[in-house]
Amino acid sequence: MPEYREHAPPVHLADAVECIWSLQQIGSSADTHRVVPDGCADILFVRNSGRASLQVIGPMTKFEDYPIAPLSLSLGIRFRPGMWTQQFRIRGYQMTDALLPLEDFWGARARVLRERLANAKSARECAALMAHSARAVEPRTPMQRAIGWMERTRGQASLDWLAQQASLSARQFRRMCIQQTGLSPKFLARVLRFRHALSKVGLQAGDHAGLAAECGYTDQSHFIAEFQYFSGQTPSAYLRTRA
Repeated sequence: MPEYREHAPPVHLADAVECIWSLQQIGSSADTHRVVPDGCADILFVRNSGRASLQVIGPMTKFEDYPIAPLSLSLGIRFRPGMWTQQFRIRGYQMTDALLPLEDFWGARARVLRERLANAKSARECAALMAHSARAVEPRTPMQRAIGWMERTRGQASLDWLAQQASLSARQFRRMCIQQTGLSPKFLARVLRFRHALSKVGLQAGDHAGLAAECGYTDQSHFIAEFQYFSGQTPSAYLRTRA
């Protein structure tokens, strides 16, 4: 099984970066790793059999299964919703469900970083290089603060209220949310609600009705349908694969 770990970002990046993560395939067999939507965007480094790649993964609208090669290392820096467009100077919707070379955005800077990561001696050293590569975080705009409130309430904040906090109309808020996050406010709220349910499903096994109510779903069938849409599995099947 691949070994997955998350590391806290440096203090100066904490407002924009959720974590720096690593995925190592220790054994000599190939595997797959399912990635589910989280509203975030990542810089992804992969080192495998002497080859190295450095890419940007935009916000996802559906789950994807990624092959994990034997003895490979994958490492990423995960930017919070709405906090990554300034890193790449691109509108959010241009990156939705996309996987593009970082060099397209950073040019020579990305090539230098890829070489340093390829020569790093450990995942810890790679994580430090990745953190150092990110641009300094600017103070949040009113729109980014509203997206942050949506994130903290796990998608259960009123969208009309959020628009008011950003001093925008509901229509303007929707347009700006797509530009900042690559997702509409309603879809981002669905993703954030699913993430919360995913983090809780193992703790409340069998109590899907209670979990559905806690996470803001209308009922148990709504919860199961959304869980299956974003993960490709029912909650019960998801738990069986991790038993």
